[in-house]
Amino acid sequence: MKDTLEENPVTSVAPQPGRYRPSWIDRFTDWVERMPGPSWIYYLGIGLALVLVLALIPMIEGFFPKGNIIPAQIFLAGAIAFLLALFHYLDKWAGAALVSLRPALKVSEEEIQELNYQLTTLPAGGTLLASLATLTIVFIAEWIGGPYHPVGIVASSTSADLTRFIYLVCWWIFGAYMYHTVHHLKLINKIYTGYTRVNIFRMKPFYAFSNLSAFTAGSLAALPYGFLIVNPGEWKTEFVSVVMILGITILAVLTFIWPQLGMHRIQESEQERMVDQAYMRLEATISELHRQLDEKDYEGMESLNFAINSLEIELKSLKGIRTWPWEPETLQILITALALPLGLWFIQFIMERVFGS
Repeated sequence: MKDTLEENPVTSVAPQPGRYRPSWIDRFTDWVERMPGPSWIYYLGIGLALVLVLALIPMIEGFFPKGNIIPAQIFLAGAIAFLLALFHYLDKWAGAALVSLRPALKVSEEEIQELNYQLTTLPAGGTLLASLATLTIVFIAEWIGGPYHPVGIVASSTSADLTRFIYLVCWWIFGAYMYHTVHHLKLINKIYTGYTRVNIFRMKPFYAFSNLSAFTAGSLAALPYGFLIVNPGEWKTEFVSVVMILGITILAVLTFIWPQLGMHRIQESEQERMVDQAYMRLEATISELHRQLDEKDYEGMESLNFAINSLEIELKSLKGIRTWPWEPETLQILITALALPLGLWFIQFIMERVFGS
């Protein structure tokens, strides 16, 4: 069902000989894709089911309303559903972007299918290691600073234990998402630098991948920002908060820019080559003009002047071509989206220092 690029650019998770095995994420999203109805319903259902369980357990334990569901629990449940949906739809988007870029690619149909598989499928081993590494970092951080317990949940209750479990599952999936992000970015850079025809006059096909990178960067920052919003106590450690927010912002911007750098360098080099050629032609034309002037041979001077003006127009046009493979508005929107939470935090920080709240 997913082997054709024309209708559904997401490749089947069934590996062919020589391909790496797909991850559990791909097997799950493939199962959702085969289910009747739109896929987003199932991810919404996962989030609502987790919220419902978290809301019912405190009532069963007799902690209602004190043990009622809190914003941090809703966020964790929603984050799991959101991350799973991201895997699904970013892979579909990546496959569609590859289709859009197809006219600019110098590859065979077999190679395009292989690139499509790699773009839409995570290696099983790498995904597992990334999740394990992320959980290890979380446990080390908790060993240093203490485990995470949302304020408002009755300690040593089933609700607290379940919230703790969902919290760790969220990190497990987030680790896989980080790996998914790096996997995508490396492949996009590989496609840009190794499989594309250089043409500085036709940059629009590359915008599909830049939009994908921008959305990935935004989603990468959205979860940590959301976590801090529903856990305001995490903002109290000033140095850690500043480092965390700045680190997220820088990482998200790099996530967008890094895969585009290779194509930018290639296109910039081609632009410089074409500008140099135009200057060489301009130099030759001016030399011919000077020769005719020295020899007082004025026949054809009008044609030479026209040629010089045409070359100057060409040079101006070549120098004005953008060699970054994204639309200007894309970067502006991304930076605004990333800077807004940081700006709000800074305002809150100043207010607390001034008014002592």
